[in-house]
Amino acid sequence: MAERKLIRPKTMDILKSFFKTLKFLLTQKKYDKVFFLMERSELLEIYKVEKSTRKLLFLNHEQDRVYTESDYISSDFFNLLRYLSRKVAFLIFFKRYREVIKTLEDSGYGTVLHDYIKNAFGDALFLQFLSIVLSKKNEKFYSGSVIPMGEKFLNRLNTFEVQHGIIHPHHVGYIGLPEVKNSLILYSDRYVRLMKDHGYRGELIVNEYKKTFFQKLSNRYFPIVIYTQPTPEMQKNINEFMKRRLPENIFIQKHPKDYFEYEVDSRHFVSETTPIEVGCPIMYISSVIENFTLYDKTCYIYDLKLEEVDLEEFIAIYTQGSSSEMVVIDELDKIYEIIVEEGLCLK
Repeated sequence: MAERKLIRPKTMDILKSFFKTLKFLLTQKKYDKVFFLMERSELLEIYKVEKSTRKLLFLNHEQDRVYTESDYISSDFFNLLRYLSRKVAFLIFFKRYREVIKTLEDSGYGTVLHDYIKNAFGDALFLQFLSIVLSKKNEKFYSGSVIPMGEKFLNRLNTFEVQHGIIHPHHVGYIGLPEVKNSLILYSDRYVRLMKDHGYRGELIVNEYKKTFFQKLSNRYFPIVIYTQPTPEMQKNINEFMKRRLPENIFIQKHPKDYFEYEVDSRHFVSETTPIEVGCPIMYISSVIENFTLYDKTCYIYDLKLEEVDLEEFIAIYTQGSSSEMVVIDELDKIYEIIVEEGLCLK
């Protein structure tokens, strides 16, 4: 698990977000569809392809700014309210909070889960606030932004959760859940069978927005792209490899939660790459693998030999229903040499 590094927004940005959010709340009846999304290029496609002109986007900025339009409202103000709610809710309902903690401590999980329980109390209070200020008449689409995950069990806001990453049989966010009250939008048919086989109880909708994004025409081509993970071993090894080999034909796409300071020329960093733009992708256990398996492309897996990771199990998850070949090697130099010696991925 990698924690997101929260970048504190400037006071002026929060004020702008506040006034725009207030204006929205006073005029929200104008909109049929409201989107609350993370700033990830393929995820934003579901907003871009929406044909209704009565739509609005609340945007959660990520490390890389990829949305160039101005037709959005920053989520900064809502995020601030959610943050404050997490800080005070467990104090407001302290008796109930202590009861929950006591139950967890008796089961042996109290210390581990203290912060998660505090956040859960805060998110519950924030969701109650949203249910008061947001109209239920318009549809709301969300993924990792503003709307707390507990909404799926209550559907107080008339919502559709948008899948933004791979779903597998051990994914606690989707597998083995109580009945789900809102709708889940999946970006591939391959997940419908998986969800039903594992007892998902809730409405499933397929919207192949990811393929729409991937199939856009492009004049970019990158022979080799390394997709990073927020894993120290991988970050350090990539940095040393690039400094030592000085390859001209290798590019790096950073994970949204990768904050490592690479000593690599900025021209080697890319973003928003799609499978048709990349010759040979190199990755570890990144969900980016799935993007390439949708097109049955060969993937080079950099095996870090971490004891806590069952690499075969991860690969099996990403390759379900695909004929992609997974080339697993434990050294970046060896991967690079195989690609170069065999003349692969070059146009």
